[in-house]
Amino acid sequence: MRNSSSRRVALLATTASLILLSGRGIAQVRLPDTIDAVLRSSSRGSDAPERPGLERPADAFGDLLLAAPDAARLADRAAVGNGRLIRAGATTTSSRGAAPVRALAYSPPDPQTLLLLFVQLDNLTLTEGMAAYGLQDDPQIPVGELSRLLELDIQIMPGEGRIIGNIGEARRALVIDLPTGTARIGPTQVALAAGDVAVSPTEIYVRASVLSKLLPLKFEVNSRALSMKITASELLPIQGRLQRVARLRQATPSIAAPVMRVETPYRLFTPPSIDVALGLGLQTTSPRVPSRYDVRLGGDLLYAGLQAYFGSDETGSLSTARILLERRSLDGDLLGPLHARSVGIGDVFTPGLAIGPRSFSGRGIAISTVPLDQTNVFNRIDLRGELQLGDDVELYVNDVLQGGQTQSQRGQYEFLNVALTQGVNVVRIVTYGPHGQRKEETRIINVSGGLLRRGETTFAFGAVDQDEPLLRLGNRDPFAIDRSVGKRRVVAQVNYGLSQYLTLTGGGSVYTDQRGLSRQLYGAGLRASVAGFATQLDAAADNRNGSGLAATVAGRILGANVAVRHAEYRGGLLDENNSEADFGRPLDRRSELTVDQNILFAGRVFPISLRAVRDIYSDGGSAIIGQARGSASLGSVLFSTGLEYDHNSVASGAMNERLRGFLSGSTFKNYQWQVRATLDYNLIPDVQVTGLGLTLDRAVTDTWLLRFAATQRFDAPRSLELIAGTTTRTKYGDLTFTGQYNTLDSSWRLGAQMNFGLGYNPVVGGYQLTRPGPGSGGSVAFHAFIDANGDGQFNPGERPVSGVTLQGGDHVARTGADGRAYLSGFGTGPTARVLVGINDIDNTAVKTPPVVVEFAPRPGGVTQVEYPMRPTGEVLVTIRLRRPDGQLVGLSAVRVRLVDSKGAFAESVTEFDGSANFLDLPATTYQLQLDAEQAARLRMKLLAPVSVTIRPDGSFTPDASAEVRFEPRAALEGHPPG
Repeated sequence: MRNSSSRRVALLATTASLILLSGRGIAQVRLPDTIDAVLRSSSRGSDAPERPGLERPADAFGDLLLAAPDAARLADRAAVGNGRLIRAGATTTSSRGAAPVRALAYSPPDPQTLLLLFVQLDNLTLTEGMAAYGLQDDPQIPVGELSRLLELDIQIMPGEGRIIGNIGEARRALVIDLPTGTARIGPTQVALAAGDVAVSPTEIYVRASVLSKLLPLKFEVNSRALSMKITASELLPIQGRLQRVARLRQATPSIAAPVMRVETPYRLFTPPSIDVALGLGLQTTSPRVPSRYDVRLGGDLLYAGLQAYFGSDETGSLSTARILLERRSLDGDLLGPLHARSVGIGDVFTPGLAIGPRSFSGRGIAISTVPLDQTNVFNRIDLRGELQLGDDVELYVNDVLQGGQTQSQRGQYEFLNVALTQGVNVVRIVTYGPHGQRKEETRIINVSGGLLRRGETTFAFGAVDQDEPLLRLGNRDPFAIDRSVGKRRVVAQVNYGLSQYLTLTGGGSVYTDQRGLSRQLYGAGLRASVAGFATQLDAAADNRNGSGLAATVAGRILGANVAVRHAEYRGGLLDENNSEADFGRPLDRRSELTVDQNILFAGRVFPISLRAVRDIYSDGGSAIIGQARGSASLGSVLFSTGLEYDHNSVASGAMNERLRGFLSGSTFKNYQWQVRATLDYNLIPDVQVTGLGLTLDRAVTDTWLLRFAATQRFDAPRSLELIAGTTTRTKYGDLTFTGQYNTLDSSWRLGAQMNFGLGYNPVVGGYQLTRPGPGSGGSVAFHAFIDANGDGQFNPGERPVSGVTLQGGDHVARTGADGRAYLSGFGTGPTARVLVGINDIDNTAVKTPPVVVEFAPRPGGVTQVEYPMRPTGEVLVTIRLRRPDGQLVGLSAVRVRLVDSKGAFAESVTEFDGSANFLDLPATTYQLQLDAEQAARLRMKLLAPVSVTIRPDGSFTPDASAEVRFEPRAALEGHPPG
């Protein structure tokens, strides 16, 4: 056995050397079969499931390598990326090599266990008929309806199996992600069992006992009285705004209602929708009359999505632009046989390699076949998004504040080299606007070890002029330190699954680094899972005799997520992935440790993130970087804190050292005041408070907001800045007035800003003035009409329907006399929904499509929704039998149907008196028929034809009556039942 294991170790080492050092030999060796021979064994001993087609030799070395099985070989992996429901017992992951993530098994609610509950909060009646399911003493509660009743900041996405929100005045993050089996409130995990969740097309139901662990609520269910009392352990939004109780009892969509899904196909060309921000001011500094604008456009061009941004400086001169033509596909059906998932032309980003070039922006082209949701624990991701004029943004990873930005880069925020942990990561991007608004985007990223299936290949390519926009405005700065601007950068990366246990990566790049040196770099690497740890080995070399070798190991140790990386460099190779390094000095080696852990203290969970880096430079100098961050909710306040340590030294012995920190807190006090405060301080070389900031936002009404802010700088130069502002919201935009004063130079500034949108409505062929949103997100053009002939199309003579209400995005709309409405502000999420209400139309006796409309929004995209309504009526049909004495009596339990000319029918069964009531029948003429099987079995037939006409004007339909008789067997021969 020892000799056999030794041979296997030698074979693995030889194979790795061939891959890393001699790409020419790969084609001559059957590596998939060779590696499978090395790694072929079970993952965790005798309890692990056997893999079909593979033997299971007793090999300790194989057991060591396969301690963490690769679960992504299951076909369920695709379901996570597409947001579909996962079948029972499946495991999910976004890429290969992660420890399997259990997908929660769930099903629709069982109608046999329906409970209609009378619900009260304290002594306030919320609803008299909440539909719950399951156990009588611990039912599954509709989270969407509950959040509407209590005015909780919760969003449900049944199609994606996800619930996200912010709870309490501290705005703790709520996440329930069914594809990954995740449920958490802040950093606290809550276990989910299969029977705890049920999903319908329009609702997600969660067991009361589980909800009480996720929400500050206690549920007392009385199954005999069919009632439920809710007790809050902290202040709820509804308790702060009782004047809105009247809105709580509005009808909600039927729990069993299906969803109307509408496609938004790309078109050859659509006029772009536009978001505009205009600013004008008066100040004591130059320019005395500042003026600024930001313009964002979105639309379709050449069957792809067009996005553009144009921004000015404070003189009103156009200073920056960004244009992107991009198309994405979850199914990988772009560019024919290449099966690309994303293609972009214009201002794009190149992919990055493990050693050497990082992702870089510029004008050019980018193509990728990598699944859109895929990443691995070795990748540091870049997060980018739109940042409006005057907004600031914060990044939270697993509830730990990791950074913030107040200045945009070409109209975008950028968080670069963001580290994630193995497993499920909750990434929240919180945006605060100058008008007091708060917007939060939540991403669920399942991080794995980067393994692919055997024979599976992914490819990423990018070619750009580095940091050169498609439209350059003005001349380059001749004194710029970065000499790579405008130089060509071409990067290609290929990943190939050698076996289901081992993945080969390779890549190459031609680029110019920040020193102005042109480089041609090539690299290769391996990804594997060893003893439960994701491992990575990479090597690279360039044409300037530079080389690099890096090894990374990531996994869980004592409950903590740990990643360790060590890299060696020779010949001055510049690794741009080392973001904190001094690129002006060649680096010899870097060691990096990252630890993420949730600490339980005093009954509370505190998430912390630790990071340590040590750099050794070729000139004999060194640098040490340490970071510690954590967050916690205490009472109604969310606190975040962090320490950052920097130590730099050179060969001569000179050194500098610095330790600085911050403490921030935020709360939504009484759900009226949004309060944020930040304290910055230094501990080394001197103990000093360097800054203190406070921001107060208050929504006085739904249309009037106030802001007060103060920032005190205690370091040199000392200053105090005061800001006061007011914002008025209208259906045509937001108007803000701001005053600002700074004691540093006694300067002041007065400003006005108007934000609005110009949405192109393809139905009317023109633009509509709206609130901000149509240029940077999706919109809906809605059309409601009476479908008199039932063909689903709007035909001449058919009447539009006014008064239909639409709720979705940031606004509420109502159809006009032409039956049309335009609604924007849906963002760019995977899906968006519109809730349709018909309570206010003239005649509610209509049959409608589903009241929930779902679509996939994109910047500038307009989804056209045709909403046909068929007039309906009702009729009472009675089936009678004539007795021998001549008396007509009602006949019960007869199955009858009304059939129209197209074969569509409605069914019913007669009651004890022979009557059957048909409701919601579309307007047309129907023929009464008996159920063929029952009629043949009982030898029953109608004595005469009976027709029923439902009129489209909503007028009363007279009752219909039919007489039947039972034929003797002999008489029935040759006469089929009628």
